[in-house]
Amino acid sequence: MDERLHKRLYIAQCLLLGLPALVAGGGVAGFGIYTFLTRHGLMRGDEGAVLFLWSMAGVAGLLAWLWLSIRYLRRGRDGLRHSPALPWIGLVLGAIAALAVVGVVLFSLFAGSPWQVLGYLVLGVPLLVPAAHLGWLRRGATDAV
Repeated sequence: MDERLHKRLYIAQCLLLGLPALVAGGGVAGFGIYTFLTRHGLMRGDEGAVLFLWSMAGVAGLLAWLWLSIRYLRRGRDGLRHSPALPWIGLVLGAIAALAVVGVVLFSLFAGSPWQVLGYLVLGVPLLVPAAHLGWLRRGATDAV
């Protein structure tokens, strides 16, 4: 598959999956940070720390995804290959935060909660597809186009 077709496919993934996840996940992660900063005294145990770490991982993943997406769309696979490690670490942290949402949804479903928790799956989980595409493109960046 040539580079132009990859870029078009990636843009479609970003528009259909990435932008809704960016808005929903970014909003919830930002609200989590705000809640920690203003109400952490009302939380018991380690709830505040978990909320803050999950929110920061989500924000790091979203910012890394935006940065790597722009880099790929401007410079292609070679731009991904020569990008520093920090955005990739942020992308992995964001993926872990998104997989934590999947874990919470599965736990809630098996614990007998109603199907309403399925709405949580829009919080960053769809962004796993374009993020995986970026990782695949980086890994295959040395291959012939």
